[in-house]
Amino acid sequence: MAAVTAQAQSYNLRFATSTANQQEPSYKAIQNFAAYVKEKSDGRIRVTIFPGEQLGAQKKVNEMIMGGANMVNMTDYGQLGQFVPDLGIVAGPYVYGGMDDAKKLFASDLFKGMTAKLEAQGIKVLMADGLFGVRHMIADRPIRHPRDLKDMTLRVPASPIMLETFRTLGARPTEITWGEVYNALQANVVTGAEAPFGSIVGSKLNEVRKVVSKTGHQIMFTAWVTSTSFFNGLPPDLQKVLLDAGKAASEELARTTPAADDAFAEQLRKEGITIVEDVDIAAFRAMTQPAYTAVRNLTPGLYEQVQAVMAAK
Repeated sequence: MAAVTAQAQSYNLRFATSTANQQEPSYKAIQNFAAYVKEKSDGRIRVTIFPGEQLGAQKKVNEMIMGGANMVNMTDYGQLGQFVPDLGIVAGPYVYGGMDDAKKLFASDLFKGMTAKLEAQGIKVLMADGLFGVRHMIADRPIRHPRDLKDMTLRVPASPIMLETFRTLGARPTEITWGEVYNALQANVVTGAEAPFGSIVGSKLNEVRKVVSKTGHQIMFTAWVTSTSFFNGLPPDLQKVLLDAGKAASEELARTTPAADDAFAEQLRKEGITIVEDVDIAAFRAMTQPAYTAVRNLTPGLYEQVQAVMAAK
């Protein structure tokens, strides 16, 4: 009788995301995730999307999930590093040589060990490798070399690895939630910010700053997470539905994000934004390496372990 009751039970999931632009690949992937889950669960799981941080900033939502809330959050590894510090390395500066390196890391026992620690704290990863885009800098002037960031007040997310990255570059990183970035730039609370092209377009940051410099300091992946206790309380067939939906979303984002990034960049150019291409990436890469030793509680030698995993054949 208990098994029959569990099979018949229905569930409502709130899906939280800071993304509000319905043209971004991540938003479309969330919509497809919701449709897939509804169909494959025969309507037993219904997903409602809450864009634009309607349910709160990422940290708050992750804490709610840790507490057992029936939610999914599109979060990033800088944020998750607040719970399992080693996960912050996934959002580290210039950590990947390319997408093949990232695939090796996500498939590795090293990464699986990190997410197991996260799950033990109450956060279950449904999808680990959602390609969100490459992050660049938007400001009131070109940023071609780390010296151009000297003492610049720059918005960054509440992420230990991101804070240390920009401290090593000589900037003054300031934590501001994504929904407040436009106002902070408009009021000159910060001089610049950093984000993928799609996020710059989606939040209309190009209305308040006119120069984007292609620093490419982070290939950004999102993780879609839910509550461990909620997930473990689902019947096995519904657990599989959520994991399968996450896998489908990962594959969709790998296909669609690169082309969308290019299209958003072209849109910015047409709207009069200067996109600076001649950035000294080698100088940025060299100068940000100390960030990996500056982050508190990051396992010593973790950067070298990650590089070894990605170099393995």
